[in-house]
Amino acid sequence: KLVANEEAEAAPMHKEEKEKISHRWLEGKPIYFLVVSLVVILIGGIVEFVPTFLVKSNIPTIASVKPYTPLELQGRDLYIREACNSCHSQLVRPFRSETERYGEYSKAGEYVYDHPFLWGSKRTGPDLHRVGGKYPNLWHYLHMEDPRSMSPGSLMPPYPWLIENTLDISLTPNKINALRSIGVPYPEGYENQANDDLMKQAEAIAIDLQKNGVPAEADKEIIALIAYLQRLGTDIKAKPVVENR
Repeated sequence: KLVANEEAEAAPMHKEEKEKISHRWLEGKPIYFLVVSLVVILIGGIVEFVPTFLVKSNIPTIASVKPYTPLELQGRDLYIREACNSCHSQLVRPFRSETERYGEYSKAGEYVYDHPFLWGSKRTGPDLHRVGGKYPNLWHYLHMEDPRSMSPGSLMPPYPWLIENTLDISLTPNKINALRSIGVPYPEGYENQANDDLMKQAEAIAIDLQKNGVPAEADKEIIALIAYLQRLGTDIKAKPVVENR
């Protein structure tokens, strides 16, 4: 049976809103929309980041953590110069496998005076954040002279020039001033006596090495590097330790 054709119908035309939704006019202007978006992102970024830089209490501090001595500061720069941080990390993670081997896990407040921080990204050699006091000065001296004499099978190359090179201390005052300008609490005017303190500490290490049969000289680079390595991780061992937030 044939069915009569139904009357053809078309979908009703979309009726324009009498009043556009508030954001539609903005979407129709891409450049203006981009500018407004950037402004909003910048405001949000400022709200997020500015307090972390301005609020001192936001940084966990440890009472026993002190700035590096001038000699340790020079040693740290040598550590960076020789790319030691390319093979050694300075961050003990809170895992039993690491604390059993290296000691107490690292605390954020231990790095407040590290500029730049030397956490590292790989471990060709062991982590060094708790190496301070683990070995005597003589061990470090011989290890830098011939790594395999102290660590059989070590991949570390020798650094004999550290024993021969004279430490350049001419920039010590500038380093103290630069670090003070970014918040490291060196006393005003300390840069004037920094090299005197540096030599006193260097002479003490050199005398210790000489007593152990090494003809060490206080003005050599190896002495500064030993001082830095012996400092690593020792602040947290000092008592009392008080954390503030």
